[in-house]
Amino acid sequence: MKRTGVLLFNIVFICLIHFFTGTTNVFGGIVGSAHDFSSQGWSGGKICETCHTPHNADTSVSDAPLWNHTVTISTFVMYDSPSLSVQPESQPQGVTKLCLSCHDGTVALDSFGGNFGASYISGAANLTPDLSNDHPVSIRWEHQNDSPPCSNCHFVHGELFSSELPFFNGFVECATCHDVHNSGTLPKLLRKTLQGSEICLYCHGK
Repeated sequence: MKRTGVLLFNIVFICLIHFFTGTTNVFGGIVGSAHDFSSQGWSGGKICETCHTPHNADTSVSDAPLWNHTVTISTFVMYDSPSLSVQPESQPQGVTKLCLSCHDGTVALDSFGGNFGASYISGAANLTPDLSNDHPVSIRWEHQNDSPPCSNCHFVHGELFSSELPFFNGFVECATCHDVHNSGTLPKLLRKTLQGSEICLYCHGK
């Protein structure tokens, strides 16, 4: 009976992650991906707990279920350009801020569960708090010139929606282009291929 209860809890936990993130194959997808830290000594062989926990979660985080990782407190320099018809938020928000809680290089990968870690992200994956040379994030999507077909972004009843490159409350965030639970063949956890600039042209039709 106890074993059945544990199994049921695990199923519910996985379903919660699927519900809040809109991803499929949550556990199976992350295995073997760049976000599978189970081979690192500091992970204790676990996969999910770097970001999620079934107990004592950070209740101040509403953008991901049962959050377990230390959240960055950096002040960021956001992308800016005179060609933008709408400006990004003054600071990263939502799921983007959670991504930057490893990828800004100020919070250790192993800072989770209330512990302070010492394993920091490095190389090209360290975006630093200066996002001025990266694709704008936490920016509301508005029609630009040469916009793509309506069906790329709009649901049947006019709701902002895309099953392939999703918006988050109408905003473009890191997870619009990158699927954190994806162990597919595309590099950098991308949702669509760079081949022929497909991922760019999906939103930036020319």
